[in-house]
Amino acid sequence: MVISKSPTVKDLVSLNILPQDPLISKAELVQLDRVQFGSQLSGPRLHTKDSVAVAQADANGNYLLEIGSPQFDQVNTHGIVAGTLATYEHYMGHTVPWSFKGPLEVNPHAGEGKTAYYSRWDQSINFFQWDSPSLGKTVKTSQSFDVGSHEIGHALLDGLRPGLLSGTESKAFHEGFGDSSAILHALQYDTNLQQILVDNGGDFSKPSLVTRLAEEFGTAFNKEDDNPKNDNNPYYRTALNEFKYADPKTLPSDSYPPSQPEEVLTSEPHSFSRIWSGSFYSMLGSLYNQCAGDAPSQLDALRQARDVLGSIWGKSLDHIPAANLKFRHAASAMLREANQLEGGKYFDSLAAVMLDRNLLTQQQIDDLHKPVRAFELEQFPQTRAGAVDILGRLGLDDRDWQADQALAGADGRRVYTFRAPERVELDLGSRGPAFMQAEAGLTLVFDAQGKLVSETVTPLSADDRADLNREARAVAESGQLVGADGFGPARLVPRREGPPEYQPLPIWKD
Repeated sequence: MVISKSPTVKDLVSLNILPQDPLISKAELVQLDRVQFGSQLSGPRLHTKDSVAVAQADANGNYLLEIGSPQFDQVNTHGIVAGTLATYEHYMGHTVPWSFKGPLEVNPHAGEGKTAYYSRWDQSINFFQWDSPSLGKTVKTSQSFDVGSHEIGHALLDGLRPGLLSGTESKAFHEGFGDSSAILHALQYDTNLQQILVDNGGDFSKPSLVTRLAEEFGTAFNKEDDNPKNDNNPYYRTALNEFKYADPKTLPSDSYPPSQPEEVLTSEPHSFSRIWSGSFYSMLGSLYNQCAGDAPSQLDALRQARDVLGSIWGKSLDHIPAANLKFRHAASAMLREANQLEGGKYFDSLAAVMLDRNLLTQQQIDDLHKPVRAFELEQFPQTRAGAVDILGRLGLDDRDWQADQALAGADGRRVYTFRAPERVELDLGSRGPAFMQAEAGLTLVFDAQGKLVSETVTPLSADDRADLNREARAVAESGQLVGADGFGPARLVPRREGPPEYQPLPIWKD
């Protein structure tokens, strides 16, 4: 199967990878852009590094290894990462940057442990393994399709919006983005599509392989943790849920891994993210139901629903905030793109999900049909200073906006993002007072002719400041704060005068 759909990609490499977790899947042959693999799993965007010899291509330039060796794990992980990247670039219509110069390092055997993580600091994604007594085997996150797709999802979102480091919903969206990436990538394989329809018979209110995320990892983890209530859950998380948006401050807090039952929604980002991943799966089901009316078969309907969802999701990422993101911003961005696709043919199917999940109100949905203000650029700015100059013309120069690098958007669009630092005072409980540099966000999108398409401003409200304080205090009280040179979710850095600075770190686990 060819995952890369770009007509410009002519030179393909063949490799064996697991299109789902090894608990439910067998390796199959896929083809991807050869430039991402080279002769030893290295290309301009991705580079596999390991403590053992890295797999080499055969005489034909392919990687046709069988499961069981560390070299298979290397090829599998590199292939999953490359496939997720290709999927996003196909649906977005342009290259997705890293938040660093690159390439991204892929480490399939990072050590012992029940985890995987992406780190901007190390410019890497890292996969761990452990000897599972419940499964009687070594569980390797490098063999998990869902874990690999999730972690590279973090790297992709971090490249697009490096300012999404703090705040319950921004961090939860990062996790939901990772799980949505696993779903979207899995849908690129016909074998997975066929099995989904076997599992649910075309009824997307029922479970299937695409709703069960990280089956092997989750099955072993659940049986071996301290919570007996999740022992029979054959997944780490499930996208089949009915969670509706609620203000995080109204929800209970929790640690991670969770101590609350699965059916309890908490403000902990991994738990809260299930609102988004559940909604994303519901969008797939809603689109499938619409497509099934005209498609010649269930499989064709699912393929069509996949591509509609992928296109809308990919292009919607142009519009999301540069900082202080809320789920409603991502929902609005998707409906904005749905309004443009095939005359808005799929708008109502997606809007129904947004309304049912409390992501948007009916008034907010109706407002998306209204045009943005009339404004056109004579030419696109070529520097950050030039981008900032736009703000005065738009009356948006009320803050000390600092421009990020301009990004390519879908269909020739240009995306300009800005962030404005604001000091937030914190009370870390037993750790005493501290402060953090939070950020307001601004995103401007212009079409290929220079016409303003969307503007999204996300200031820091009093509720946002309170949310940042709750988040920082929870991290401090959980013992996860690290020193100035430490590695964790956040660090506390002493200052010569005044309280220390709380700094969220660009590291995402699980």
